[in-house]
Amino acid sequence: MRVSRLQILNVRNLREIAIEPAERLNLIYGKNASGKTSLLESLYVLSRGKSFRTNQIRHLARKGQTEFTIFGQVRDRDDQKIDIGVSYQNKRIRLQAYGRPVKKASQLASYIPLVVIHQESHRLLLDGPGNRRKFLDWGLFHVEPSFYALWHRYARALKQRNLSLQRGVCRRDCEIWNDELVAAALAIHQLRMQFLGKLRPLFKRFIDTLLPAISEITMEYGSGWPDKADFATVLKEAYSSDRVYGYTRYGPHRADMTLSIQGISLKERVSRGQQKLLVCALYLAQSRVFTEKTDKPCVVLIDDIAAELDLEHRDLLLGLINRLDIQVFITATDPLEGVPGALIQKKFHVEHGVVNQVL
Repeated sequence: MRVSRLQILNVRNLREIAIEPAERLNLIYGKNASGKTSLLESLYVLSRGKSFRTNQIRHLARKGQTEFTIFGQVRDRDDQKIDIGVSYQNKRIRLQAYGRPVKKASQLASYIPLVVIHQESHRLLLDGPGNRRKFLDWGLFHVEPSFYALWHRYARALKQRNLSLQRGVCRRDCEIWNDELVAAALAIHQLRMQFLGKLRPLFKRFIDTLLPAISEITMEYGSGWPDKADFATVLKEAYSSDRVYGYTRYGPHRADMTLSIQGISLKERVSRGQQKLLVCALYLAQSRVFTEKTDKPCVVLIDDIAAELDLEHRDLLLGLINRLDIQVFITATDPLEGVPGALIQKKFHVEHGVVNQVL
């Protein structure tokens, strides 16, 4: 999927813009606070129905305005056009595709599958397991049709078991939910393991290109309960302590994907620049798994590509992106004149909320 047209009205400091992006690498450059990241944010909202910068969608409206509109035209591999719109009017967000209302924001992602790498993305390596679970589950949501229903099935059983624990009901009534929890948990675990099996070699290949000096990275998955233990037995044995805590302490909701070198966590071994390249390799690998599974290219957004990177590693990253044949939008504070011209198809200059194509 590729965005062939993007129109934005009153988003952040972007007043009214209309651009026709290139099919592969697009550079958006300009001074800080000029509106570069707001353009990427608009693309993200078009795909997710929410922002990666704020939980309050109303904050996207330009100062002095109470409404905003984002429109995109997407082309698939068969060159079919899909019109998508997201607007905020009368304190409500409205989603549209093919000129018809869209009820769930998750539907938008099927029209524009998109990942974003921004200034806080390194938290994927540094923070707790929650972000890494979301990373895995985003990939699964898009490549495994059964995952969404499985996760809701698991979440419902987990909620009911936790309520039983908190209310202090008898053990038998609490364990009514165990069978449902176990069945969904094992299916989720299997899908995550399969996804990681596809992700690992791609991640390794990209790291060999970007960071060959630290290519011996181990990627492991912790299921959320003791290794090699039977999950049903774990739940039964944990009942007494779970009742004290008031929640279920084991299961896929406590799983984690860990990255290490010789048993030491990556966050203890790598610099900020290396963290950025590692995160880029992870998201590019994730997008590649998506493409191989669905035959649909994923759109990738990279905010401030030059931050934390020297020229050599910046160009290595751009070269890798170019070979993947995907649509990418990157931002920078300068036009990257030293980058080989064949890598960047279109350049857009942003100044005071106005966007002009210069290449």
